[in-house]
Amino acid sequence: MTALHLFSLDSISMPRSKEKKKRPGPSKVNVQRAVQEVLNTNLSIRAAAKQFGIAKSALARHIKDFKSSGQNQFVYNHNYQVKKVFNETEESELVNYIKMAVKMHYSLNLANVKKLAKKEAGDNWLRCFRNRHTASLSLRKPEGTSLARSASSNKETVAAFFKAYKSALAKGKFEPSRIYNVDETGITTVQQPPKILAPKGVKQIGGMTSAERGVLVTVICCINAAGNTVPPLFVFPRANFKNHMLKGAPVGAIGAANKKDKVILLLDNHESHVSIPTIDLAKRSGVILVTFHPHTSHRMQPLDVCVYGPFKTYYSSAVSNWMNTPGNAGKPITIYDVAELANTAYLKAFTPSNITKGFQVSGLYPLNSDIFGEQVFLPSNVTDRTDPSLSKASSQIKPLSSNETSVITAAVSPQTMSPSLNVSLSELENQPSSSDIRVPPRSSDNSMTKAENTPSTNRQVLVD
Repeated sequence: MTALHLFSLDSISMPRSKEKKKRPGPSKVNVQRAVQEVLNTNLSIRAAAKQFGIAKSALARHIKDFKSSGQNQFVYNHNYQVKKVFNETEESELVNYIKMAVKMHYSLNLANVKKLAKKEAGDNWLRCFRNRHTASLSLRKPEGTSLARSASSNKETVAAFFKAYKSALAKGKFEPSRIYNVDETGITTVQQPPKILAPKGVKQIGGMTSAERGVLVTVICCINAAGNTVPPLFVFPRANFKNHMLKGAPVGAIGAANKKDKVILLLDNHESHVSIPTIDLAKRSGVILVTFHPHTSHRMQPLDVCVYGPFKTYYSSAVSNWMNTPGNAGKPITIYDVAELANTAYLKAFTPSNITKGFQVSGLYPLNSDIFGEQVFLPSNVTDRTDPSLSKASSQIKPLSSNETSVITAAVSPQTMSPSLNVSLSELENQPSSSDIRVPPRSSDNSMTKAENTPSTNRQVLVD
């Protein structure tokens, strides 16, 4: 009695399986043979359905539809073929449009895709459409990209940087060991928990962290194109620095007497990097400063491209391992532990292969000013505008015409498209250039955009 009672309790407490089981569809050959047998040999629908493994109701429906169609020969079409909204050509254009919208950072969600066909497309059509194109399309979560970053990563700003960079290279014979990149990044005492294995059916899963909010420690790193690195500088949020804050930090470099050779220092365009004292110190030290244009360092700065990403991943893993160590159970991570944890990540991330790859894919060494393809600049196309200095007066700037507005709207807004996909891929690729598009006059509230309110300076700096 007790065992039976316990068994019943266990069976009640077991969670219901949420695994979705999809029945395989009927074979096209079997359906056609079943219909022919019923029509030609007077075999009953029930017997034919059982013989060929088809649902009796489905077989009866196919026979009824065939008799009412007046056709001479029965041809079976899958359900998703019947529920198509576009033909193959139009559907191919739709797939290309979705891919182009993703490259321009104006991607479509599932609701937008259905709106392209207005009232003709529903959930069943969308499900079948995704099944037909699983090889080229998948549901992804995009990474938030600011308008300032998308607008600044254009051909003109990249070309301006490479012009200044080539001018700096022309001032001497610079070996890769004399081309440096310096930048800062932030690490905290609270890590991002990694993905874990967990039981199914549990809605909320926790991962132990040191605190709700972490304390930020700034790390300044410097690398060169030869794959070498200068030991990092840790900036702690304290009034006074104590030596024990660097417990377990990466080993520092030793100095030696050597003649002073000029070096190129690539850094972002923050105003603190191009201050007068900094420029004077660089001149006295034989350092040529070349700055990146604002909001372009995510593609052009080697540290951001290939080093800081792995560094933060390894750091987060090191923090998780520290939290899971038996002796540290229940202890919070403080800023006095940051340097030691960063050392573990530093040794794994700041490798010669990661560093040299960062200089290579950004086109800095070996020099390749055409490293970025056309698709990299697609997000900036929707924000192209004329240079105010080229116009005679701001009052002469004309508003967008209706034709120009429709071209830009079609490039970024799927709601303007009809079921026949009037906006083709060729029209997207042949958008007007920045010199052909006029922008509406700025509003009277003198508001500044995010890009204009950035702490970075907007000038390209080359200091020798």
